Amino acid sequence: MRSVQYFCQLFLVLFGTVAAFPVGDLVETAEHLPGSAPLNCAACDSLALQIQRTAAKLRDAQLCEYFSFCDGDRSSLLSYNFDLPQIQAQDRCLKMGFHKETCLKAIASGLQKYNPFLLLVERFIPSSNDQVIWMRSSTQRLAELVTYQLNAEFGSTDLAESGQEVSASDLPTDWSRQVKVHVILRDFTTFIEKTSRAIRFMKSVSIL
Repeated sequence: MRSVQYFCQLFLVLFGTVAAFPVGDLVETAEHLPGSAPLNCAACDSLALQIQRTAAKLRDAQLCEYFSFCDGDRSSLLSYNFDLPQIQAQDRCLKMGFHKETCLKAIASGLQKYNPFLLLVERFIPSSNDQVIWMRSSTQRLAELVTYQLNAEFGSTDLAESGQEVSASDLPTDWSRQVKVHVILRDFTTFIEKTSRAIRFMKSVSIL
């Protein structure tokens, strides 16, 4: 019990400046960070939702701070694109044609592949560094939980079917740093929104 209280206190000291959540939510979220709790996907839906909210806030803040699109209009940036992981129809995460193992593989694979891109975001927007560190750590934790769920239910962690390998080094070199950050945050927000929706659906029908 003391170790849990100590961890929560340490978490608040290190991340007390994170503006994404109230202090009470941060204490609860601390239980989901890497190494802080046994692998169990029971709280995956709430963790995915918190990651989704943080990603959306970071995306909108970066658009306002670096591109002056504080009204949310980012139409001039739509031409910038890269083949970052996304939940596709063939991943079978929708209610129609849902297939749990296929969907969990796509989620786990995508979460793992986003890690190097979120590292880039950490380096390029230091003004929101604490929030990005939390988001990346929590994304890693969610990937661990989903992978554990896959192994526990299906005895499989082979994620090769979930899409081509991508890395941060594949991003176009002629893009500015903030354009790269925008594309990463934009696409990650879309990915995690669909991930959160799929996980909530699994839980609602008691199959997670």
